[in-house]
Formats: sequence, structure tokens, C-alpha cells
Amino acid sequence: MAANLHEFIQLCEKGQTLEAMARFYAEDVVVFENHELARAGREACLAFEREAIARLKEPATLRAKASAVDAQSGVAFIQWLIRFLGDEDRPMRLDEVAVQRWAGGRIVEERFYYEGMIDEGDEEPQSAAPG
Repeated sequence: MAANLHEFIQLCEKGQTLEAMARFYAEDVVVFENHELARAGREACLAFEREAIARLKEPATLRAKASAVDAQSGVAFIQWLIRFLGDEDRPMRLDEVAVQRWAGGRIVEERFYYEGMIDEGDEEPQSAAPG
């Protein structure tokens, strides 16, 4: 399971999310966004991802900040940092945690937990400390 999770993360970080989903999502996967069922079935998940990618002017970048596997329960966690250009080319950031339940080498359930996107264009620049 750890090797599969590692490969899933690598594909996503390389911008190959569709390939990662096609390879590792079970046919009957269910995906939740903040406790609400968002998508059911691999094909629906792939269609959603294709539409999301098509809306972007340039590919989003994904980085796994942390991950963990509990092979006994079949549960994995990934802390994702996602950056992309939003409306009017505003740099956006999404910090989220994905909780995945694996069975038979595939993800059968994925739950994303996040508070919202951060408009990095609104953040104050860091000033140098007086010295």
C-alpha cells in the first residue's frame, strides 16, 4: 500500500493527476469534499478533473507536504499544497488533507478536508527585519 501511495503522489506531483486517478481509483470510488459526497465512480471523477484542468490557463502544481499509511486499516493521509492561477491570473493556494481508504491496491474512498482557497495576491509581502 505504501508503494502505491508513493506512486500516486509522484504522478500527481508530475502533473499527471488523470493518470493517477485512472490507475489507482477503484471503478466504484466515492469522493467527499468536506463531508459531502461530491462524486461517485471513477469515470465521474475523471470527468470532473478533466473539466477542472481545462478551466486553468496553466497547470496547477501539487506538492505533498506529508503523507502517512496505516496498512492495517487500509487508510492513507496526504497533506497537499496546491497552487494555481485563478481569475484575473491571481495566484491561489489550497492547503488540503486527503484521507484515502484503499482496498485491493485501489482507492475506494477519498475525503478532502480544507477551509478554502487563499488568494496569494492579497498577502502582504514579507519585509526584512531591521538590522
